[in-house]
This record gives sequence, structure tokens and C-alpha cells, in this order.
Amino acid sequence: MRTLQEIEAELAQLRAQLETVQGTECEVYTRIVGYYRSLRNWNKGKKEEYRLRVTFDPPKEENPGKKSLREVAEYRYFYRKTCPNCPPVKEYVSQLPLAGKQVDVDTEEGLSEAQTYQILSTPTVLFFDRNGRPIHEAHSVDQLEDLRPHLTLSQA
Repeated sequence: MRTLQEIEAELAQLRAQLETVQGTECEVYTRIVGYYRSLRNWNKGKKEEYRLRVTFDPPKEENPGKKSLREVAEYRYFYRKTCPNCPPVKEYVSQLPLAGKQVDVDTEEGLSEAQTYQILSTPTVLFFDRNGRPIHEAHSVDQLEDLRPHLTLSQA
């Protein structure tokens, strides 16, 4: 039979062996972004990639959509004779201190002009800058009243 001291010595020897155990490296793969990739090298190059990124800041003049209401030169008012909301808008735009044109969408010429500017409903008031580019549109008197304090008239 073994004595307590022999067992203690054997345990100490096994503990010493456990401290020096060396295994082989295990490669772990995961599917994070649609394909399997090794986790060991997952973040290599990410900081450098972030540092070298190129940001895109388009010039404010070239942004599509509603532009700032800079120097409105003229307007075009698209209407129909049977439109119930058109008369109040017509009265309001006639009081604007801008050169403007009224376009009847019921005529062929008016319909083709409305299609050119993709006007889908009446009443619509389309504001243009000095270069003839549309910069804003309004569909009601309320929208026109909200817009009026921001209008700067072109000195062309």
C-alpha cells in the first residue's frame, strides 16, 4: 500500500507536468460576414483601413433634391381649371414679387411642360434659380407662406 507522502509526491510531480503542457494551436473559423474566416486574423488591417478611408463630401451646390432657397429668379405655377385648390394658390403667387409663368396642365403644351418637370399634381409652384434649375416646389398656400421668409430674390 502507498503512503500519504508517496501520494503527495506523485501529485506534486503531476502538477509540475501540468504547468509545462504545450498543445498545438487551434484554428477557429466563423461565418460572420457571409463566408468562413479565421478569427485569429480578423482585425488585422482594420485600423489602417479606417485611417486611410476616403470620405465623400459633395459640394452643397450639387446636392440633388430640395436645395437651399438661394436667389429665386422665377416661378412656374401649374394648375387645372377644375382644381378646387388652385384659385387660392394662384392669388398668392400673383402677389409674389417675382417673375412667373402660369401653366394650364389641361392644354397639350402645359401637359408636356408638366411632364418635363415631373409635376404629378396641381396646384404646384416650382421655383427656379438664375440658371433655370428648379430649387423648390410648393403645393399649397401654407407651404408658400412657410417658404416666403426664406426667399431671396435674384438681382439679375
